Amino acid sequence: MNRKPFALANWKMAMTIAQSRAFVGEFLARAGPYLDTVEVVICPPYTALAAVADALQGTPVAVGGQDLWPGPGLAHTGAISAELLADAGATWVMVGHWEVRRRLREDDGAVNRKVRAALEGGLRPILLFGEAAGEPFDPGRLVVLLEGCDPEAVARMVFVYEPEGAIGQTEPVPPAHAAAGCRSIRRWLAERFGPEVAGQVRIIYGGSVTPEHAAALLASPDVDGLGATRRGRDPAAFAAIVAQIAAYRMSIASPKL
Repeated sequence: MNRKPFALANWKMAMTIAQSRAFVGEFLARAGPYLDTVEVVICPPYTALAAVADALQGTPVAVGGQDLWPGPGLAHTGAISAELLADAGATWVMVGHWEVRRRLREDDGAVNRKVRAALEGGLRPILLFGEAAGEPFDPGRLVVLLEGCDPEAVARMVFVYEPEGAIGQTEPVPPAHAAAGCRSIRRWLAERFGPEVAGQVRIIYGGSVTPEHAAALLASPDVDGLGATRRGRDPAAFAAIVAQIAAYRMSIASPKL
């Protein structure tokens, strides 16, 4: 299956509006040649979301929210809904990040409600999923995380394999570890939703990604791209990661002589 590779930048609680606009200008200048090959989504803080969406108008780069609240109703102080994210220019939204899960004490059922709220609100979910620190990886947890999601919706999602222990480290997990996690997710999706859906879904690795480690992490055919946080806030570093993703895709697409 010829899946378009994917790059994600999660800025977390950083980047003012001025910094965000400056990032966009430099990133587009550096990454422009690769944006037809790699689908790029930037998830700024809520305060900068509309400004980033405006700065990216007319480009292939999309904007996403870092989280959402599933409701129901409007009386949720400090929260943000799929409808408000879409109104600010988002077309994607991250759900299930370990930091959010720990802070809000969310279980898999709570994350599932966010996935379904995103879909109902017209956003495409980016589901972050991996093993808790010190525990083995269990792709069977996706039964709850994807409850109520039909195959067509699942095929349009992006999955980020991000082990909790990899967050905030100096280096990502070994490439074989990243590949095994992405492969396990794809195999589970094939068993649950069929090989066609599993072949369409983009599954990327996230967790302390750097340009120096990008090529090795991308060596597996089940790793469709990378997600970055600290390097995702550096336009030169994130452009270098996008370039690595594009280079790998071109290398496997080129005929071997």
